[in-house]
Amino acid sequence: LVAAGELRGRRVLLPRAAGARDVLPAGLAALGAAVTEVEAYRAVPELAAGEELRARLERGEVDAVTFASPSAVEGFAAAVGGATGRALVAVIGPVTAEAARRHGIRVDVEAAEHTMPGLVQALCERLAAEPLRSAGV
Repeated sequence: LVAAGELRGRRVLLPRAAGARDVLPAGLAALGAAVTEVEAYRAVPELAAGEELRARLERGEVDAVTFASPSAVEGFAAAVGGATGRALVAVIGPVTAEAARRHGIRVDVEAAEHTMPGLVQALCERLAAEPLRSAGV
């Protein structure tokens, strides 16, 4: 953890996605940093694969769908809609869970630790606790 004032006078370059939330730059600025934000990339949904993915979900060929960001949810919803079939839906945290629910996507697992390792752990624990959905069990 950083104590108040430790970043005062420091310059921070923050490469980030277009449309990213302001939590990090606002927090850094509140600690005294001069933050320069640079749009480094844009999350663009792959719409062409949507029809095939939707069909695979409907056929029960997918055991789990994971979302690590609200933009991933947005892309999925744009390509596929809210239907996930029998697949288990796991999200990295509450902001991503909220985005999923806004699009009518059921959330089965939310990582307690909002990191990629936390998401993987939560998904593994849930999958170990129940039979595979795609097997029709």
